[in-house]
Amino acid sequence: MRPARHRKRWAITAAVSALVVSLAVPLPLAGQGGVLVARIASVTGPALITSGNSGGAFSVTAGFLLNPGDRVDTRNGGRVVVELSDGSMVVVEPQSTIVFKDFRQAQSLRELFEITLGKVRVKINHFGGRPNPYRMNSPTASIAVRGTEFSIEVRPDGSTEVIVYEGAVQVTSLSDPNQTVLVEAGRGVLVQAGQDFHMLAAAANPGNGHLALDEHGGQSDQAANLTQAATGSSAGSAGSASHSDRDMPSPRATASAYDSYIESLSDIGQMPFLFRFNAFPEAHLDSLENPAYATQFSAAEARIVVLPTFGGGPDLDDNRALFGPAANLPNDYSISPQLSIFTPVGRSNFFVGASVSGSRATNNSALASPDEDSSSAGQNSPSLHSYGASTSSFYSGSLLAARRIDGTSFGVELESLRGSGSLSNTSTDTDGQPSVEQIFAVSGVSQTRLTAGLSHDFGKKLNLGVFYRYGWISAFDHDRSHTVNNVPVALNSTDSAGHSSEVGMRLRGVWNPRLVYGFTGAWSGVSLTDALVRTGTVNSGETDRGQRASVGWGLGYVLSRRTVLTFDAAGGTSLVASSRFEDATGNLLQNGTANGYFLSGHTAIQIDLSSRLFVSASYLNVWRKQHLNVNLFPDQFGATSLVQDSFFPLTPTAYDLASHFSDFGVGWRFSPNFFVQYLFTTDYGVTSSSHSLLLRYTFKLGKRE
Repeated sequence: MRPARHRKRWAITAAVSALVVSLAVPLPLAGQGGVLVARIASVTGPALITSGNSGGAFSVTAGFLLNPGDRVDTRNGGRVVVELSDGSMVVVEPQSTIVFKDFRQAQSLRELFEITLGKVRVKINHFGGRPNPYRMNSPTASIAVRGTEFSIEVRPDGSTEVIVYEGAVQVTSLSDPNQTVLVEAGRGVLVQAGQDFHMLAAAANPGNGHLALDEHGGQSDQAANLTQAATGSSAGSAGSASHSDRDMPSPRATASAYDSYIESLSDIGQMPFLFRFNAFPEAHLDSLENPAYATQFSAAEARIVVLPTFGGGPDLDDNRALFGPAANLPNDYSISPQLSIFTPVGRSNFFVGASVSGSRATNNSALASPDEDSSSAGQNSPSLHSYGASTSSFYSGSLLAARRIDGTSFGVELESLRGSGSLSNTSTDTDGQPSVEQIFAVSGVSQTRLTAGLSHDFGKKLNLGVFYRYGWISAFDHDRSHTVNNVPVALNSTDSAGHSSEVGMRLRGVWNPRLVYGFTGAWSGVSLTDALVRTGTVNSGETDRGQRASVGWGLGYVLSRRTVLTFDAAGGTSLVASSRFEDATGNLLQNGTANGYFLSGHTAIQIDLSSRLFVSASYLNVWRKQHLNVNLFPDQFGATSLVQDSFFPLTPTAYDLASHFSDFGVGWRFSPNFFVQYLFTTDYGVTSSSHSLLLRYTFKLGKRE
């Protein structure tokens, strides 16, 4: 475990990186937004990080997010691989020390790090041919790049050797700034204080030219652990780098229908509302989760819920679980109506029910990226203009039946979810050769689930419910058109199919008329097989697996006739794994695992200020830890490439990184069966706040015959 001060700094770092993702307007110089994220991708041997904020030193671990001012020290023989969210990579070799600078600033030539001793290998990633400017410093030299592969070695006397394997690097002497040279691939330069440059003849990296080859030209152990940019080779040109994957060169709008749905599957146990357990029973919500609970209705009853939401972060309200993936992820705007109805059948012990719901979300992103040359000259002329928009719609329905025999109830439920969406993006680049890139994509989702449930009453004060749910999944995401300057380019596509399983239990009891309690436990799993077509790499197939186990408990206390307090806590583990294989050979190209652990605590209060007016507030705190590992392997042409997908993203989504959530609400009861409530939801600055309006009307359709 990290010391408390480092856990605190890690949480702050995570919040900053989550803000990057939540903006959903990625710049061409960053993988997610204008602010870059630097993450420790892998560690071999002993290595230390010295915090730029606290000055404390601790062991390097994979997955750690770096801050400006952090120093990486491998003088004890370790080796560290650092990935940036724009696809760039830094390998810190043994016997080295480097200090990361303010790499997150995109308004000018960013200073990535300063190396004081040892050797690093660097891969700065281009995006669609556009520059990606960085600067690195040593005791004697300043190295400026716009997208290339090279190494920097600082000797004990402070002299600096720069070797270029791909592209070109501009090297300037710090002792004489008028001394500058452009070093191209296959060449090198030695910079010594007070002396002229010494040009070196150096062979370019053997093999396919990718980062992390060992000193003899073979692939090192670290090469398999690099999460580099998607720079694979085309089928007809072994080793030729390509950067035309649609997710890399041009910013896209936020999640499509496919992205939203797949993320909701892979982030098992990660959405804020899933960390909660309500000890108070709620007939409609309980029955839709476990159909056996439908036997608690003594008369026909229907309910309409409408939940329009504006703005960023996820909402904590339990009702959002009913409306499909788009209602559970950050969106500019969504509207989510839902209708459920339950009724006994005559005087028998049979009960039936049904529900329908929908969710429609829109996302828009706009971007104006400053031109590097004009920014350095004190101007601010945009060179890249981008506008993206996506819409996603989800519709679901269910039918259920239940029967009660004495104190035991049985129920079955059949659910169907359908989703569709479109995404369009236009990017105009005026830096250098003007270009206009346009993308239009469509996506769709189909899911069918069957649930069997059982509940049993242990007297009047204790009830136990269990259920099992199995689902069939099919989804796709296809480019319909992709052009650069009206010239068609290759199209990407993803087709997914699989299944999901879930088993759960819930125990609720009444301690006394004012205190209720409950316990819950669940296991969820999902398995997908994906067919992937990506420009810049070979066609491949992927297997995705995810599972979560969790437990929780809750208390509800009626403090007074007008005030109700609730508290609940939960904890669990999750595992997400993904492996990608080449279609032509069946060879493994990429695999990754993410192990997660979480604990959460949630408290809420509702106060009736009058018979009609009420207010509410809640606070959720989540503690989580995650270990991420990614390995890459060469394809039949010797090239390695990273393919990111929504199931196993390398950059965490906003709700993965936020740790504090609150709802603040005010509501008005028009009648005992109809109320309206406004909810303000915040994760305290990690994403933008959201505003929701919950309208709920319950129809009492008659008495039981």
